[in-house]
Amino acid sequence: MNKEIYDIEKISHGQYNIWKIYERYEAAMYLVCGAKRACLIDSAYGLEDLKELVRELTKLPVFVINTHGHVDHVLGNHWFERVLINPADKKLYQEIVDGYSDMLAQDWVKQSYGAFIRDLDPASVHFPPAEAIQDGDVIDLGGKKLSVVGVPGHTAGSILLIDPDEKICFSGDAIIEHLWVFLEESLPPDICSQSLEYAVEKLREFKIKRIYNGHYAYKPLTLADTDGMLSGMQQICAGTAHGKPFKNKVGSGIEYTFGDWSVLCCNQTKLPT
Repeated sequence: MNKEIYDIEKISHGQYNIWKIYERYEAAMYLVCGAKRACLIDSAYGLEDLKELVRELTKLPVFVINTHGHVDHVLGNHWFERVLINPADKKLYQEIVDGYSDMLAQDWVKQSYGAFIRDLDPASVHFPPAEAIQDGDVIDLGGKKLSVVGVPGHTAGSILLIDPDEKICFSGDAIIEHLWVFLEESLPPDICSQSLEYAVEKLREFKIKRIYNGHYAYKPLTLADTDGMLSGMQQICAGTAHGKPFKNKVGSGIEYTFGDWSVLCCNQTKLPT
């Protein structure tokens, strides 16, 4: 199903609907429905009216859960009244809210998203305050429950959401083909490795079969993929992995590649090149 800039796919097999919503093939969101309410996991850039879009998919009341506080996961929050985010990323979220008008004036935004913001009045956009969500919480949608797993690494407040019934994990950018941990708000590789190990234990506990992340949503990852990711991260921390310098529009550091998976770390002298 295509809706203008959104590619929509039903990914549930059970009683309750789950939709993957891919915005311009840049950022992925997931609408999870229960019997009483629904939640939108991340809101991407929110370039079109997300509230109207999800209303076409469900008549249930909808709130947002952010897997972390980065701009490409929270900008669409303003279409909704209620948002949940890990408090460790609340500062990131608030910086985006406070800097929204200035961001729209930046050249790169005009070049990439000019057609969507041309008639937008920043003063008319209001982001809801963030409510707290953290590791161990269970979100009850009525007949459908989501378990929250904290995975600090990509950001301090990164979380996974697990659907035990469907054996699905929604991983944001915490478990992903190309993991970024070189950002200012990212945590050191040893913390990332510990977090990933904890997350993989939870995925095994719930016998997860499909892992959907926040960007490369063409096909889900599996538990077998996470074994390779964890092994790679452990090699980085042990000093036995070898990477190469990289530089992109966000920053620079060292990139380590393990088969189809890569991790971008900050340029620390203790990491082998």
